Amino acid sequence: MDDRARIAHLLRRFGLGAGKTEVDLFAPLGVDGAISRLINYDAIDEKFPVTAWEFMAYEDGKFQLEPTQITGWWAMRMMMSQRPLEQRLTLLWHDHFSVSGEKVFDAPMMLQYLEVLRKNASGSFANLLNEVSRTPALLYYLDTHLSTKFKPNENFARELLELFTLGQGNYTEKDIQEAARALTGWSIHYGGIGLETAFEDLRQNAAKEKHSIFSYCEVPDLHDDGEKAILGKRGKFGGQDVLNLTLAHDATPKFVARKLVGWLVGEGATPALIEKVAAQLRSGDFALKPALRLIAESPEFWSQNTIRKNSKSPVDFTIALFRQFGVNDILLQLRGKPGEPLRKELKDISLGLGYLMNQQGLLLLYPPNVGGWEWGQAWITSTNMTARWGHAKLIFQGDDPNRPIAAWIGQRIKNEFNAASPSDVVEGFLQIFDAEPSAEQRNAMVTIASKHEGARALGDKDRASALFVELGTALFAMPSFQVC
Repeated sequence: MDDRARIAHLLRRFGLGAGKTEVDLFAPLGVDGAISRLINYDAIDEKFPVTAWEFMAYEDGKFQLEPTQITGWWAMRMMMSQRPLEQRLTLLWHDHFSVSGEKVFDAPMMLQYLEVLRKNASGSFANLLNEVSRTPALLYYLDTHLSTKFKPNENFARELLELFTLGQGNYTEKDIQEAARALTGWSIHYGGIGLETAFEDLRQNAAKEKHSIFSYCEVPDLHDDGEKAILGKRGKFGGQDVLNLTLAHDATPKFVARKLVGWLVGEGATPALIEKVAAQLRSGDFALKPALRLIAESPEFWSQNTIRKNSKSPVDFTIALFRQFGVNDILLQLRGKPGEPLRKELKDISLGLGYLMNQQGLLLLYPPNVGGWEWGQAWITSTNMTARWGHAKLIFQGDDPNRPIAAWIGQRIKNEFNAASPSDVVEGFLQIFDAEPSAEQRNAMVTIASKHEGARALGDKDRASALFVELGTALFAMPSFQVC
């Protein structure tokens, strides 16, 4: 592979797609520079100024405070962010510390949880564990606010040991019971205590001040302060002690390493690489950036067992497509004035992104259970394939008679590729959407372009729309387009 192909592979795994626009941005940096830019994203302007509060606000001065509003806003952020690894890692940790808006009804509470994941996404796993464990959303989802010394609830303790840190086989049922005792007293403070304000009015007033009415608290009188035996240690442990014990356990670095390597390497992962990443996490006090760089520079990441071998999730398929349009600057013009309710056009696009991914079984902030989603080959189903074929008509035709996306892509192919023949049109289309079909499939696409008179169709929105619907349907159905 040349450097451009290597950067494309890097962007598919450490970014959110590798269309021509994004590869052009990273190519001058070289492979090492691209790795550094992706991982050290804190230094990069995200170029996403839209706040979740603008998304939740409506013209009547009220806020829509259902978690689906955060779903739409996050989908828009994924599409537009210049820090793609930050968003990919946020999704990883959302899957890891699974919380669902199906139960956690309050959008600001879900936003707080999501922002904790994002802000700690590449920092320290220890800090991430400590902070997310104190988010009201996680506590509410796992019923920790109902847990007292009189009747400990084991949900949080079980997920902490099984799904967040150690993994199955590294603890006992007694460890869970004792950890549950230690976590008693961790709870949620409701901001309406002592007030006569109606619940919904209280939520609306808090939203105007950009915060939730729910916050983390500890209630000493509800904490079991007796001696416990957890993971081979004895003491009068509290909630923080339980977290510390899991972080000190030998199984935790390997469990976290397996998650990171599984996400970023996938099919090409080896036990040896997982051990190396685990050793890095162990020696580096759970710092994530060195582990990410180790993965990006590993032979396994660059092997033929890895490149274009991972099945695309709905995020890899849909978000990548919309990023490949290269329309961020145009979309930001639809924002309206900062701080005011987001214009309907941009909100509709964002909610549409969520809808398209939900058609494929992934609704952001609504994982199916405490274990998150199933990844890999599980995404390639007949239902999902039908939904993906349908993307072409929705994107390139849609309801807008101006056919904006088709017109835009037509102009890009005409200007960036100097398209003159049907073959040129197909080549431009494939580069924009990061596709590598077989020679036979490419020839079939050239036949489609010829039927629509090739480059002649690009200057007319309706003809371009008809051309791209047919090309897109063919491309989005290809097995080779379902992997990244």
